[in-house]
Amino acid sequence: MSKGWWNEDVTGNRLDYRRARVAYFFLLFLALISLALGLINLVHFKAIALSFVEFVVAGISLAGWVDLQKRKNLQRASWIAVGLAGGLVVFFFYYVRADFSAAAWAAFFVMLNFFLLGTRKALYTYTVFMGSILGLAFLHREQWPALHSDAALVNIVGALIAIGIAAYQQERSREQAEERLEELANKDFLTGVSNRRHFIETMARVQDEQASLDDACALLLVDVDNFKQINDVHGHAIGDEVIVAIIQRIVSAVRAEDFVGRVGGEEFAVLLRVGDRQIVEARAEAIREAVAGTPIATEVGPLSVTISVGVATGTPQSLKVREMFAMADKRLYHAKARGRNCVVMG
Repeated sequence: MSKGWWNEDVTGNRLDYRRARVAYFFLLFLALISLALGLINLVHFKAIALSFVEFVVAGISLAGWVDLQKRKNLQRASWIAVGLAGGLVVFFFYYVRADFSAAAWAAFFVMLNFFLLGTRKALYTYTVFMGSILGLAFLHREQWPALHSDAALVNIVGALIAIGIAAYQQERSREQAEERLEELANKDFLTGVSNRRHFIETMARVQDEQASLDDACALLLVDVDNFKQINDVHGHAIGDEVIVAIIQRIVSAVRAEDFVGRVGGEEFAVLLRVGDRQIVEARAEAIREAVAGTPIATEVGPLSVTISVGVATGTPQSLKVREMFAMADKRLYHAKARGRNCVVMG
């Protein structure tokens, strides 16, 4: 199984390769071992009921494994794997009457649960699992020899709680590290808004969402006028102050659902989830005025800065991401040619 094969699922979302790999091999292993045990129990031990359960598990596992290969739906495969593992452990716990071996398999389920589902979803399945185990333990405590001792019951419950806490903490630490890495990979280091790659990815995703609704959107390319002169006269540190201040003014001039990114040194992009010409033009002018209206305070004093804006609008069916960038860039060039500090929509 090559890592590149698991880059995305059918919806274009990135797959977690490690989780996909665990789900892939666990479902395959569970299908094969359940089939083998089912045949042994049927032929050798004549345990028809147990064989039936194992054949059902084998069939579901195999179906999940095939589905994961074809559709790459990791979330569904993870739920199948966790559901089967939890169900088998509860069944085995009942079948062996809370023997110690069942507790060992319960620990395996807890770790698999948090790894495949993540901390948020796994807490619910862990709670249901623990409730099932405790329910069986208290319901059959008098009949099952393994639970006659208070120490045995306390050890089983204590071990599962301890393993649950450890698995949760381990997975949460990993999730936080991944979230931090993703944030660093997606954000522009200076301004904190999305970088070019993340902006394009987000814009493509928005277009996919709008395609079925036949909605239009608008792309604004914003460039700082005469920015090279600011750097040459005052230095790059002051230039960075200007960049940060401009981004703050752009963000304050758009709505919460609009999307802002830095796509070049002094070039920014704004994605508006609206295609009406008057609305788009009004928002583009609001952005231009937000920057030009008041001088930017810097260490060398207030600097009057203006921007030029090129605008492209269209539906996902008429203009893809690359075409919208090309059109907006062309109109940005026209805004520069007209004397700067203006908006050009075409």
